[in-house]
This record gives sequence, structure tokens and C-alpha cells, in this order.
Amino acid sequence: MMKTYIDIAGWQVDLEANLSKARTIITLGKNSEEAYNVIALDEETIDLFQCQFTRTAEGNWKIHNGQWRTDCPKGIRSRLQHACNLCMGRCVNTHPARPTYGWRLPQCPTRLNGVELGTEGVELHDGDHIEIQGRKQPIMVRVF
Repeated sequence: MMKTYIDIAGWQVDLEANLSKARTIITLGKNSEEAYNVIALDEETIDLFQCQFTRTAEGNWKIHNGQWRTDCPKGIRSRLQHACNLCMGRCVNTHPARPTYGWRLPQCPTRLNGVELGTEGVELHDGDHIEIQGRKQPIMVRVF
């Protein structure tokens, strides 16, 4: 099992410490009232649904471009990535008991070591560099 930290402009984040029984996905995106991200950046240049980190069966980490979210327009703010239930079952897009999910892709791609990521994810290793291609300039994230 690999314990993974990421460094975002001097801010070190322990991915493992952000997991819980209810939270198995670590999301990274823009800090906003529109959507909850575990790692929320006050950076105008990145997307709400930039990328997410998941654990493999072996205990390593993978990074994916975009995020797996509910299709419910009110449920995107859920901390647990499931329907928020604010619509009390009246939402036209999904029923709270049976939410539908889909990939929400960022407008600007996420790259790992210079290669654009897909939704299937790529395993992280020490020394990897994640580049979030912002609208103005890239944000570099180091894995260690």
C-alpha cells in the first residue's frame, strides 16, 4: 500500500487522510458554492470538476480526468457524491433513491507527466507531475 501525498504550490495534501467509510473518492476542483470538492482550490483558472483520485485494489492511487458525479443539478454539492435529496423526489433528472451518475469532464484537460488523462485513470507513482491546464497558466502538482 502506497501512502501518497500531493504538493500544490507548497500546500501538502495527504490523500489517505481524506478517505472515510463514506468517502472513497478524493475530488479536486475549483472552490465554489456550486460543487463540493475535497481538495478545493481558490483558483479561477481550473474547472469545478477537474479531476479525482481513487484507490486501486492493491492500495495504490489513480488519477482520473474529470469527476464521477450525479446528474442531479442540485446533487452536485453532495460531499458523498450521491443525490442530495433536496428535491424531495421531484427532480426531473433523477430520483433520490436511484440517482444517475456520469462523468463531468473539465473544460481544460488534466495531464500526468505531460500526457493527457482519460476517465479510466492512471496509477500514480512517486515523482509524478500532475498538470492542470488552466485557462491562463498551468498549475503544477507533485506526487510524493
